[in-house]
This record gives sequence, C-alpha cells and structure tokens, in this order.
Amino acid sequence: MIVLVFGAVAALAFQGSPPQKPPAAPPALPAVPAQQGAGRRSRAPIVRDSTNDDSTETSGRRHQGVRRAVTADLQATAFKDATAKITLLAARAARLKQDSALVAYDAMSYERISVGFGFGSIGRDRLLFRHEAAAHVQWRQGKGAWVEVKGARNAAPMLGTSAQVEIDNETNDPDLMGEIPYFPGYEPLWVGGGDVARAQVDEKEIVHPIADGAEAYYTYETGDSISFKLPDGKVIQLRELRVRPRQPKWNLGVGSLWFDTKSGQLVRAAYRLSVPLDIWAVAQEDDPKSMDDVPVWVKPLITPMKAEVSAIAVEYSLHEGRFWLPRLRLAEAYAQVSFMRVPVKVEESFKYASVNGTDTLPTIKLPPDAPRPPDSLSAEARAEWRDSVRTANRLHARAVRDSIRQGLKKPETRRSQCDTSDVRVTATRRYDMAMPVAIRIPCDTAKLAHSAELPPSIYDPGEETFNAHDLEDLKAQALSLAAQAPLQFRASLLPPPTISYGPAMMRYNRVEGFSLGASVEQQLGGGYSGLAVGRIGLADFEPNLELSLARSNLTKTIRFTAYNRLVSASDWGHPLTFGSSFSALMFGRDEGFYYRASGVDLTRSLDADFDKGVRMAWRLFAEQQRTAAVKTNFAVNGADFPPNLVAQRGGFAGAAVRFEDETGLDPKGLRTTTSVRLETAIGRADSAYGRAAFDVTASHGLGRAAALLTLAAGGSVGQMPPQRLWYLGGSTTVRGQSPDTAQSGNAFWLARAELGSNDAGLRPTLFGDLGWVGDRTKLGQVGRPMSGVGAGVSFLDGLFRFDVARGLYPRKQFRVDLYLESKF
Repeated sequence: MIVLVFGAVAALAFQGSPPQKPPAAPPALPAVPAQQGAGRRSRAPIVRDSTNDDSTETSGRRHQGVRRAVTADLQATAFKDATAKITLLAARAARLKQDSALVAYDAMSYERISVGFGFGSIGRDRLLFRHEAAAHVQWRQGKGAWVEVKGARNAAPMLGTSAQVEIDNETNDPDLMGEIPYFPGYEPLWVGGGDVARAQVDEKEIVHPIADGAEAYYTYETGDSISFKLPDGKVIQLRELRVRPRQPKWNLGVGSLWFDTKSGQLVRAAYRLSVPLDIWAVAQEDDPKSMDDVPVWVKPLITPMKAEVSAIAVEYSLHEGRFWLPRLRLAEAYAQVSFMRVPVKVEESFKYASVNGTDTLPTIKLPPDAPRPPDSLSAEARAEWRDSVRTANRLHARAVRDSIRQGLKKPETRRSQCDTSDVRVTATRRYDMAMPVAIRIPCDTAKLAHSAELPPSIYDPGEETFNAHDLEDLKAQALSLAAQAPLQFRASLLPPPTISYGPAMMRYNRVEGFSLGASVEQQLGGGYSGLAVGRIGLADFEPNLELSLARSNLTKTIRFTAYNRLVSASDWGHPLTFGSSFSALMFGRDEGFYYRASGVDLTRSLDADFDKGVRMAWRLFAEQQRTAAVKTNFAVNGADFPPNLVAQRGGFAGAAVRFEDETGLDPKGLRTTTSVRLETAIGRADSAYGRAAFDVTASHGLGRAAALLTLAAGGSVGQMPPQRLWYLGGSTTVRGQSPDTAQSGNAFWLARAELGSNDAGLRPTLFGDLGWVGDRTKLGQVGRPMSGVGAGVSFLDGLFRFDVARGLYPRKQFRVDLYLESKF
C-alpha cells in the first residue's frame, strides 16, 4: 500500500505542471552566476490534437492530447497586461527550442528522495525511507550521457536493521542513480525523472501553463523584475509571470515563473497544484466503471484517498553568459489513505565543472535488444508501443536483478564485467527513448555508501549538498495564501466533493459507545474549502456536527468552525481516534476524560516539513461546556471503564496556542520532541483561568542499546474547571496506574525513562515512570509520587506498542496496554 501511495504522489509531483504566486523580490540570485550558478463541467469546445508534437522530435514520438479550444473570449481574458503576453509567447518558443550552441557539459548531480509515514494528525511523521545518490554526469549533444555513480545509500529507520539489506538490494539499481540535469527538449518545470517537453496542452494530465492552448486554462499577469550585471558588462533582466488557473481543479497549478527577458528561458519557478487530488473522484471521472472491481468492504478501509502537491520549486544558473542550466530542484507532496499519511520530498542539486568543454565521450553501446522508437507509426500506435516498452523495461530490470542475486547470468551481464573490472557499465534509453545513457557503477556497491560526495550522514539536513534556502524564500512568497485559483460558486466549475467515511471516522468510548461518522469537503477556489462532519454514537445517540470554512495554501490554514462535539480533556494521547478506540473496546482501556462543547472557534495552523521545523497552531473559542454522561461499560474482556469527570457547566471564551518542535530522524542518534501549550479562558467571574504546560523528550543510541527520557510539568492560575485540570495515569503518562478522576489537579510534573534495543523496527524496552498531580499550592508537600515500571515492545519506530506494566503506587496492579503512537 505504501509503495502504491508513494508512486501515485510521485507521479503527480514529478509530472510537472503549473505554478503559483510571486515573490516580492526573488531570493538572491547569484551575483555573477556564470560558473556554478547562480464532476461535470461546462467547457469550451474540445480540440483533439493530431499534429506533430515538436517537443518530442528527439524521440520520434507524436502526442495526441485533449484540450479546450482557445476562443476569442478566452484569449481576451488570459492576459492581465500586454507584457504578460509577450513574456508567455517568448517562454513558449524558448521552451521547445533546440539550442545547437550548447554541445556539452560536465556536472555533479545530487539527489535525495525522502518518504515519511504517520497516522494523520495524531502523531509525528516518521522517516520511512530515504535514498541519496551522487553521480558525475557528462553529456554531449548527439551522443547522450555518461553517468558515473560516485555515491549511493538508503535508509529505512522505521523498518529496522533487519530490513536494510533487502532495501539495498531493491534500490541499488543503476537506473535509480544519477539524475541528469538537462538534455535538449527537457521539460524545465519538472522535478525527478525528467521528461521531454510537450508542445500541446493535454487536460487528461497536469495542464502545463506554458504549453500551446494553456490560455484556455490559465490567466497571466506580469509581476516583479530584477536586473544584474555580469563581469563583461552584459545586463541580465529577469521578469516574473504570475500564473493563476481559471478554476479550482486538481490538474491546474498556481505559482510564479521567472524568465530571462532576452532569451525567454526559465530561470526560477515555484508552483503547486491548485487543490488537492481526490483519487477516487478523478478515477471515476476518467472512467465511471474504474471502481467497480473494488470490493464493497475494501473501499471504506481506504477512504479517503487523496494527494496534494504542496510545492515544486526550481532554480537555474547562468553559464557562459547565455546558457541557463538547472541548479536546484525541489518537490513536496503527500498522500492520505484512510488515517495513514505519506509525505514525500525530492531534492536535487547540480554543480557544473564545465559547459561546452572539449572533452570527448566514448560511444554508448546499447544492447542489441534495446528498444528503439519506430519510424512510421500512427500517434495512437506509437503511444501503445511506448507504454509496452515501459512495461517490458520494468519486467526486464526485475528479471535481471533476480538473476544476479541467484547467479544465473549470461556472459554479458553485470557480474561478468565485474570478473575482469572494478566497475560495470549498463546502457539504456531514458526519457521516452529520447536519449541513450550509459551508467558506470562500482562492482562493490558497499563503497558507495561512504562516498565523500554525500553528506556526512544520510540523516543530516545536507545544507551544503541540497541547499535550497533560496527556494524556501521563493516558496514562501510565491505560494502564499493570496496565490490561489479564483473563488467559485458555480457547481459546474468546482471539483467533486471529497467524501470520507470508514475506519478513519469510527471510534469507541464510554460516552458514545460505537460512534459512526462521515465528512464531506468541497473545494471552493480562492484557497477556500467547506467541510461538514457528522457523527452519532450508538450509546448516547447525541448527534455531533461540525461545519467549517477554511482557507489554505497547503502549508498554512485558517479555519472557522461551528460545532457540537465531544471533547477530550487529556493533554496526552488521542482518545478520540480509531487507534485508541480499539484498546477501549477490547480491553476497557478508555483513557480519556470527556465533556461536551457547543460553540464556535477560529484556528490557524502552520505545518512544517516532516523532517524539520516547528509546527504551530492557535485557537480562539467561545463555547458552552457541560458534562458528558457515561452511557456504556462494555468491553470485550469484561473490564470496567473508569468514571468520567463532572464538568462545570457554563460558557467559556478564550484562546490557546501550541508549539511543537521535532529534531532528528535517526533512531540511533539524538532525537528530541518539544511541546509547549498555553491556554486562557474566562467564564463566570470566578472561573477565569490560565494554564501552561511543557514536555521535552530526548532519545539517543548507546551502542547496541538506546535510552529515552521525558520530562514534563504544568501549572495554572485562577479557578480551573474540572474539564481543564490535568489527569495522570495510563499508557501515555504513568504506566501501571489507571486513569482516575481522583488523580487530577491544577499542577503536575512527570518523568518517564526507558532503556531498549537500538533497533527501531522491533524494540524491546524496560521502563519506569514517576508523576505527581494535585494542588499547585502544595508543590512542597508532594509525598510519595505515582509510579510504575514494566516492559514493552514497540514496532516500526513506535507506530505500534505493547506494554505490560506493574503499578507501584498508589495502586499495585498489572496493566496490559496495546496502543498507537509512542515516542520510543
């Protein structure tokens, strides 16, 4: 499943596409970058292109696409100013131009692909997989490219050391190493696995904003400009083109493109897809019967299924005063399947030793059976041939890998080369058969992991190698909340709503019993979306309803919500999620304390990359709070649930803010998680309060072992209602102690320590917890704190965890817990 999701997101993120908004002043260009671098829808008439696609002449391929006709009305409204039209036409011509003056380059190519995994909003995004490679690339016009792999390594920290060998076997394929910076006809807006540029728009794919016919889908406006002088006195002027889609749709982009005004060449760009992609809806729009083969019971398990391309950014550097060649490329996306989240990030950088150098390249000798584009086929037949070749290539590559592992090789295969040499060479055609590529790789691939060309550690940020600081600045300005598709109110111009149900919307607790829910989200354009969430518990039959309006650029989100909902008072864990519900239903381990709230709130959240950064969210609220009565005591094992809190009934208005910071990706290295929470509210005159809490967790490898320490504390001022006190006990605070309303107070402290193996895939641990909760005026009279010890085992870097704990004080008891989202 993870591989499929990654493939879907990668296909979107790297198919390339449109753009977004402008930077007030583009991030620092190198002062002298001469060396290194600087549903249904009403639509216009449809055109089916049958002319030659000039963009693919290098491969002999013709492309037949589907696009709207650019009517006079569309042409008249496409450009906000005359300069925008001039810029677009120049860029369109330059994009497909074969520049015969560029005959060769010599460069180092670096790439990093990172894939994360997490359970939606309830936990951290772990690093599931990372691949890094460095290669020396030499390209010469008419001959192709020679790629010498200098370094390559992989990491899958979630899966543990036992999976590393298999991962290396699967990913140490020459075709996966050595991204080629440029070749004639290359699509300059794409990232990862470059492709040839297509002259015509094809609305069955991501609609390119510069291709012929794009005026039917986009509007264009001139943005900022900047000039700089080269040492020879030549002045380079760059101009920004702001691109906006005419309607909110998944295959239209929004962003900012910068071009050299003289050559029309792309210099830098930042863009994203205008709205998230609902994979179910898009599949059914393309083929109404596409989901017929999915069993009825399976679809709820993988709903919702959606993807977002949140940012693609590229930057070029100027060489020899005239050639713009790629310097940095970045793509960020994520997929969601039910409550699973898979973020993806691709980083590429290139450093050029020479451009148009005189070094010669040996001829690339393709295997006799290497596929070559046929010379005389119709467009349809050529497309079918191309697809069959791609499938055959994948099957052939898999067969070669298997045969190598088993030692079943022909004399000309890879191992036979290694019998007489330290390197092996493979040759193939890449980019839709457009260019021959020879790849030279050491026979001893283990040496590649320790290459000096790679960052010191695969977990390092790699600032020197993948320094995308300028691209981050460009993204922040070009992809702001103001850069959006237009706001729409006509249903025919809006994408189909996204409907979510199934396990992601199910839960079980002692108030609601088994609770079923569903949500409907509608993208409205302008960055706005409407969301309706409804659920009802089969024990209390009280309807829960949330109606919200949000505006987002996929990184920052502002949301206004009106609601009647069940709320968890706990600062730890996630009682109102599917994972916690399983433990409550099976073992009576409902560790939440609940109350009802009806009101409105305004929230703002800022998401960071899964591998770095601070997450922040604040909330303003006005709501009526009341007790949530316990309505069921059923658990499969017959255990009794603890009593629930009795809430102070009344209206409260206030604000809350939360900061979270995570550092470190290597489970064997230093990792820290920090959280700070602040809240204040006022109700009746005697119920104003303020509360603050923090917790810090640090873990580090100690040879074959690893240790973790968590320290947390909280305090308050004013009169806190019972629903805002702290409650200790349970799997997320003091293990071995049952959560209990008697173990509550307006101040607390907590310490947790663990010692386990240094393998995040399967980690046995020993632990001990101490905690105190009570009246803040009695901090000096703590006495004997709550305590518990035990042993556990976590899987997949804490994604799943099983504990057997022994309470020491105040209750001497054994507890068995199975839960999601532990930190160790």
